[in-house]
Amino acid sequence: MTEKLNCILVPSDFSEAALHALRYAGELARELNARLILLYADPFVPPIDYSATVGGWDEESFEYQKVCAEEQLRIDAKANLDPSVSYDVVVRVASPLAGILDQAVESFAGLIVMGTHGRSGFKRLIIGSVTEAVMRHAEVPVIAVPPRAAATPSIKTVVCPVIYKAQCRDALTFAAEIAPPDARFIIISANPDEEMEPADYLAALRAWIPEAITARCDVRTFGDEHADPIGGFAKSTHADLIVAAEPATRTTADVLRGTFAARLLQHSECPVLTVNAPTAKVAARHARQEAPAMAHQ
Repeated sequence: MTEKLNCILVPSDFSEAALHALRYAGELARELNARLILLYADPFVPPIDYSATVGGWDEESFEYQKVCAEEQLRIDAKANLDPSVSYDVVVRVASPLAGILDQAVESFAGLIVMGTHGRSGFKRLIIGSVTEAVMRHAEVPVIAVPPRAAATPSIKTVVCPVIYKAQCRDALTFAAEIAPPDARFIIISANPDEEMEPADYLAALRAWIPEAITARCDVRTFGDEHADPIGGFAKSTHADLIVAAEPATRTTADVLRGTFAARLLQHSECPVLTVNAPTAKVAARHARQEAPAMAHQ
């Protein structure tokens, strides 16, 4: 995750939420001089009543659906992107989750930007959330853009509740790469260690912060690890981005309510950048590979 960000993957389901994320990704790509890949993934299965339709469902219908999807991606790109932003459109015959994960690997994408419909509770459990699944399984950082977020990624204040330290540190490192040099970072200890003195705990937390942002960090303790008050705190500090982390495993509560990062999205008015355990492992492997080369320079 330390290399220059050249490619951003933007999945779409042609909803307003997806278009909102596309506008955000387009502005981010323009600022970072990166290219976009607009993706639509669909298994293109025949409709349930296809046998009753005129002409049925044949290879021509299948190809027509793919062509229509590709054309709609181009229409959306033209309507929502600055002309200076370069992009490609891709239609994959696959389930949305598999298509997104595979395309990210094949395109060497350094970031995935997705919209979210803001579902919660029983509806989220039954319908499922592709964005939440991508946040859990992708091997690159994911920025989820809620409907309430501004479409312009002016990243001046970043809030990071520290829960899963390895993933949070990698997410902070990535956030420092896409944020301007004068961006402010607020690090929150969402679960303070009660066995340490507060001053010692804060000192340890400061030592944990990535060196690239140490001078720009404000470190605070925050006793409540629930997503609602943290989302409110981010709003009160006028945060432009929340950095969160996805756990390696999910509890029953995570399955029913969504993980901490997913719940943050329900309360946040700004995009949420997530790094999961697979992404953290990939970043650690790259760091080990780069270390010998740096030692010989």
